[in-house]
Amino acid sequence: MWFRNLQAYRISSGNITLNSLEEALSQHALQACMQMEMQSRGWVPPRDEQDNFIHAYGQQWLIALGVEKKLLPAGVINQHAKNRITQIEKMQGYKPGKKQVRDIKEATIIELLPRAFTQCHKTYAWIDAIKNRLIIDTASTQKADELVEVLVKSLHGLTLAPVETQVSPSAAMTRWLSGDDLPSVFSIDRDCELQGMNDEKATVKYTHHVLETEETVRHIRTGKKVIKLAMTWDSKISFVLHDNLQLRRIAPQDILKEESTENAEELFVSDFAIMTGELSQLISEIIDALGGEDLS
Repeated sequence: MWFRNLQAYRISSGNITLNSLEEALSQHALQACMQMEMQSRGWVPPRDEQDNFIHAYGQQWLIALGVEKKLLPAGVINQHAKNRITQIEKMQGYKPGKKQVRDIKEATIIELLPRAFTQCHKTYAWIDAIKNRLIIDTASTQKADELVEVLVKSLHGLTLAPVETQVSPSAAMTRWLSGDDLPSVFSIDRDCELQGMNDEKATVKYTHHVLETEETVRHIRTGKKVIKLAMTWDSKISFVLHDNLQLRRIAPQDILKEESTENAEELFVSDFAIMTGELSQLISEIIDALGGEDLS
């Protein structure tokens, strides 16, 4: 159980306890889509084998938002609607107008909904009750916003805000690639992306490439800034830092991936314990490297 992507939020208000959170999530559990619903959202147990809506390790709590969606491909809707429009045109002797076509498509969707397939996905989040942070495992801003919206509705009085830093990630990454000292706990890897600041936003990408200071400085001097940078923290975890403070492609290194004979349940528990301990420290040191958290 390792998060592969990371979006961090500050819990700015709201008194959350393990019991109150479990009760709130259970009252907003995922329900199957009603016959005429396109989507249903709600909380699900982080593991299928358990009934609780929280997997807890001390003050670190894992939760999961389930989203069930009905799949109605546009091509299927359009084909059914087209057939109906053709039949109506023959009956009335002229082509349906725009409003009538729109009404036909809406009626087609209503007709097809009960026969639609459903798809369900989970978005995981971890509440660090010590640091007052919510960490969401997704690279999608839309999915992060969705989870935040449902969590705020589920927990009365909860307020969340994206973690922001005194120094922008882009400004710091640009300085580091220009030769400024990087905090010793971090090292720069071989991937980065630079982007121009004019309207054209010319982009230069390096993949599996040794990042020579002279070469990257040349791009920076022409007005480009770093928007993505692959890094490793403390020789333990590699990741890509983005200019919006997202961490993506998180991967524990061999030092954290020792062979284990544990069963699936024991492995899940130990992975979560190690992950939360290491990532909590990594997040704090990233924030420190960016001048500290901006709480204004």
